[in-house]
Amino acid sequence: MVQKFSRKRVLLACTILVAISLVANASPESVRFTEAGAQQHPLDTSSLGIEKFHDTTTTRDGAEIGQKLYLEAIKLLKDSNIQEEDHVFIPQSSTLVRSFLSDEIQKQKGILPTALRLVTQGFMSFFRSTPTVPPSGPEETRDAPRTPPKKHRDPSIAKAMDLLRKSGDDYGNDDALWTLANIYFHGHYKSKRDLTQAFDMYAALADRSGNATALQMVGFMYSTGLGNVVVRDEARAILYTTFAAMANNTAAELTMGYKYLHGIGTKKSCEDSVLYYKRAADKAYAKFLNGPPLGRTMPPTKVRLTDKDGGTYGAGASGPGQSQSSALASDINDFIEFHRYLADGDTAQARPAQFQLGILFYTGIAGSTTIPRDYEKAGKYLKKVAEAFFTAKMSDQAAILEAKKQRPKEADDAGIAAALLGKMYWRGEGYEVNESTARSWFLKGSILHNPVALNGLGMMYLRGAEGVPVNPVGAKKCFSQAAELNYPDAQVNMGLLLLHDSKTHDLAYKMFDEAMQKGQNFQAIYHLGEMHHYGLAVPKSCSYAASYYKYVAERGDWDDPLFTHSYDAYQAGDIEYAAIGYLQAAERGIEVGQSNFAWILDRELPTSRYLTSLTSPSRTALVALADSALVALGTPSRLLEMALVYWTRSANQGDLDARVKMGDYYFTGIGAEADVTKAHACYKVAAEERSAMAMWNLGWMHENGFGVPKDFHLAKYWYDRSLDTNPKAALPVNLSLVKLNIRYIWNYLTGGETGGGENTGSFWSSHGGKSASSPPNDKLSEEGPSVLEGDSGSQSDENKNTWDVDEIGKSEIEKWTSQKNAGPDDEDLGGDERFQDGQGIAEEDDLVEGIVIIGLCMVVGYLMYIRQFRFANNNNNNNNNNNQNNNNNNNDQRNQNNQNNNNNNPPADGLPGDPNNPGRFAYYAAGG
Repeated sequence: MVQKFSRKRVLLACTILVAISLVANASPESVRFTEAGAQQHPLDTSSLGIEKFHDTTTTRDGAEIGQKLYLEAIKLLKDSNIQEEDHVFIPQSSTLVRSFLSDEIQKQKGILPTALRLVTQGFMSFFRSTPTVPPSGPEETRDAPRTPPKKHRDPSIAKAMDLLRKSGDDYGNDDALWTLANIYFHGHYKSKRDLTQAFDMYAALADRSGNATALQMVGFMYSTGLGNVVVRDEARAILYTTFAAMANNTAAELTMGYKYLHGIGTKKSCEDSVLYYKRAADKAYAKFLNGPPLGRTMPPTKVRLTDKDGGTYGAGASGPGQSQSSALASDINDFIEFHRYLADGDTAQARPAQFQLGILFYTGIAGSTTIPRDYEKAGKYLKKVAEAFFTAKMSDQAAILEAKKQRPKEADDAGIAAALLGKMYWRGEGYEVNESTARSWFLKGSILHNPVALNGLGMMYLRGAEGVPVNPVGAKKCFSQAAELNYPDAQVNMGLLLLHDSKTHDLAYKMFDEAMQKGQNFQAIYHLGEMHHYGLAVPKSCSYAASYYKYVAERGDWDDPLFTHSYDAYQAGDIEYAAIGYLQAAERGIEVGQSNFAWILDRELPTSRYLTSLTSPSRTALVALADSALVALGTPSRLLEMALVYWTRSANQGDLDARVKMGDYYFTGIGAEADVTKAHACYKVAAEERSAMAMWNLGWMHENGFGVPKDFHLAKYWYDRSLDTNPKAALPVNLSLVKLNIRYIWNYLTGGETGGGENTGSFWSSHGGKSASSPPNDKLSEEGPSVLEGDSGSQSDENKNTWDVDEIGKSEIEKWTSQKNAGPDDEDLGGDERFQDGQGIAEEDDLVEGIVIIGLCMVVGYLMYIRQFRFANNNNNNNNNNNQNNNNNNNDQRNQNNQNNNNNNPPADGLPGDPNNPGRFAYYAAGG
C-alpha cells in the first residue's frame, strides 16, 4: 500500500514538472487565436490588437512625463465649455421629412399613403450615407491595421485626447488610458462613441495593471458581444469577470452572483452565488451605516420604462389588468402649483396643503414618478404644520393629548411633521445639525405616539446625543412602543437588541421578517440574509440567503449612478446611451435593467414581419434598420436575439409581461425560430401567474388549433378567465366569446370538431367547463422570499398612515390626479366607491355601444354589397337595350318603352349574381 502511494506521488510530481516546463517554454504565438479554430489562451492579449500599448517607458522620468501629460489633459477637459456628461445624439432620421411624414402621411392608411411612405423612404435611404456596421468578429479584424479615430471637432477636447493617448500609450499612465477608454465607450464630451478603441484600451489596461474595472468591462463586452467588436464568448467573460470580482469590483460581484445563481456560462452553484452576493451586500450595508444618524437615505427606486405607458402592453392590458398610476410630470407640476396656492397663508385651511407639500419635497416620491428632494422647502412647510399645532399654550403633555382628542387629524399630521423635523435637525437635512432641537421635536412627536419620533428618540438614547445620556433601557422602551405601531425601523432595532442573546434569536427573526413584509426594509432584509446564511433561528438556506443578499446589493447602489444616467438619457432622447447603460445593469442581474433594455430593443427595432413593418405608420423597416440609434450596437437580427434573451431573464425573475413577450416572440419568430409550442408554454406559465393577456392568447390558440389541439371548451375556459381577471377587457373578450359561440354552434350542427370529448354540455356552463386537458387551478408559488416579488406586505388601515410618509405622498397625488382626470360628472358621484360604480356603468355602456356600432356597420356593409349588384344589373340592362335598339330600328317607341320598364323591375327570385339571393325586400331596402 505504501509502495503504491509512493508511486502516485512520484507520478504527480513528474506531471507538475512537465506542466511547469511547458508553460515556461510556451510563446505567445503558440497559443494565438487563428482562423483555423485554435483556442486562444485566456490571459494572452497579444492577439487583441493592442501590442502598441506594450511598448511603454518604465523609467521614473517617463512616469513623471506621463503624469504631467495626464494632468494637462484633465485641465483642458475641465476648462472646456463641453461637459463630461454631454453626448452626441444619433439622429433618428431626416428632421424635415420625418416632421412632414409624422404630421400628415404617417397618420394615413391606404394605398396612396403607403406608396408615398415607401417612395420617401427609398429616396431618404438612397441619399443617406450607409450606416457603419461593426465588424463581424475578431477573426476578421484583430490583426488588421486599426482605423485611427476621427479627431474631435472641439480643438481643446481633441488636444486633451491626444495627450491622454500619448500619456497612456507611450508613458504607461494607467489613469490616462482609463480616462480615454471611458470617453470612447460612453461618448463623453460629445465625442463619437468608438467601442473598438474602448475595448482595446480596457484590455490593455487589464493586462498591464490588472485594473478591476477594466477587467469587468472586458468581461462585459465578451459576454454581450456589444458592437460586434469581439465574438460573444461566455468562457472569457467568466474569466475576466471572476478576476474583477476577486479584485473587489462590485459590478463584477453582482454579475458573477447572478451567473452562478442561474447557471449562465457556468455551472449553477448557489454557494458560489452567495459568496459573491454577500460580498456586495456587506459593502452596501456598511455604506448604509456609514452615514448620518438613522442610516443613509435610500437611493431613488429604479424606474421601469414601461410604467410610463401603464405596463408593457399599456394601461389595463398589462399583467392582471390592474389600474396603473396615471401621475405624469405635468400632473406633478399641477399638483405642486395648486397646493402651493392653497398653502399660502397661516389659516387652518392651508394646513393640509402645507402638509402634502412638505411630505412631497421630503420624500421626492410622486406617485409612480420621482422628483428631486428639497429639504429646505420640506422643512418650511412641515414647520408651519407643526408650529400651528404645538402652540405656546401646550406647555405640558396633558395639554397636547387634550388637543389631540379635539383635533385628531391635525394631531396626526403634526406628529409626522415633528418626527420629520427631528430627523432633519439631527441629520443636517435642510438645517444645520442641532441635536438639542432634534430631541425637542422627537419628544413632541412621541407624546402623540408617532412611531417615527419614538424610534428617533430611542436611537438618541441608544447612541447618546447632546443633552441625552446613553440609556439602553429607555431606548428599548421607545423601540418597543414604535414596533407595536408596526414601524419597520423600530422592529429592526428591536431585532438587533434581541440578536445579542442566542435565546431570543427566534424573536429577532420574527421582528426582521415583519419589518421586511411591511416595508421591504433594507436593514431587515440584510439581517434575514445573514440569519439564513449562518442558520440562526432557522435552518441554513442558500436560496433564501442569495435572494436577500441580491436585493440588498442591488438596492444599496449609492455609488453607482448607472440607472439615473440611463433614465435621464432615455428621457432626453439619447437611446443608444440609455440602451448601453441598461445592458450593463442587465448583465449584473438587475431585473429592471433587463426589462428596460429589452423594451428599448422592442420599440426601436422592427419586431413584426417585414411587410407589416414596411407599411406601419409608426414604425417602418427601412427607417428602423437604417436610422436606428442602436445600429452601432449590432446587427438588427443580433439585437432581436438579445431582446428575447433579456425578456427571458426578466421573466425568470418575476416579470409577468416579459413572459408574455417571450410567447409573442416565439409565436411570430422574432429573435428565434417560430415555435408555437414554446409560445403556448410561455403563455401557460404567464396565465398561471394571472396574466389576462396570456389567458386570452391561450383561448385564441385553443379556438384555432395553433400549437394545441382545437378545443372550443378550453378556448371558452381561458376567455372567461381572462374576463374574470381583467374586467376592463370586456369588449374584446365578449366579442371573442360571441365568435366562439357561433363557431361552436355551427361545428356542432355540422359535425365539425369542437373538442372536449363527450363533455359537450359543459360548454355553456361557467368557464366553459373543463375537458380532459383543462389546466389545474392556479396556485401562486410560495417558494422564495416575498421581497423578490415586490410584496410589501399588508398593512392595517389603523397603522399604515402613521409612519409611511412615502405612501402618504403617493396616495394623495394619485387621488388628486384621479379627481383631476375624472371630470365634473364623475366628481359629482361623491366618493371613491360611487366613482368606481360609475366607471363600471360606463364600461358596460361602452360595451353595448361598441356592439351596436359593429352591428350597424355590418348592416350598412351588407346593404352596400346589395346596392353594388343592383347598379351592375342596371348597367347590363342598359347595354342590352342599346344593342337591341341598333338591331331593331323598325320597332315602335311603345315596344321599346315597355322593354325598358320590364328591365328595370327586379326579378322575383333576387338579383343576378347575388349569392344570398335577397329577393324583392332587400332590393327595395337597398334603395330600389
